[in-house]
Amino acid sequence: MLTEGEQRLKDIEQRLRGSHSASFSEQAVEREGDEVDERLEESVTREIALIRFALERISSGEYQTCSSCGEEINEARLKALPYTTICINCAEKG
Repeated sequence: MLTEGEQRLKDIEQRLRGSHSASFSEQAVEREGDEVDERLEESVTREIALIRFALERISSGEYQTCSSCGEEINEARLKALPYTTICINCAEKG
């Protein structure tokens, strides 16, 4: 049989473990959320840069011209990928 002091110590340890587990779980969820937010921010930043570059290509008259072969980029491709700089043939060549 546990003495009263030992029982109290055991109860305190269990409470501490329980609160740490919840705390660690909450921290893990927060960190995961932070990582998702960072990735989304990086993705949006990249997309904004690509859109700005596409706008520059429009201003310079190069938007529909493939930067690799100089041929015209198909309108359907530009609608699907508005910031592409290469035609489908060059994209398939890799």
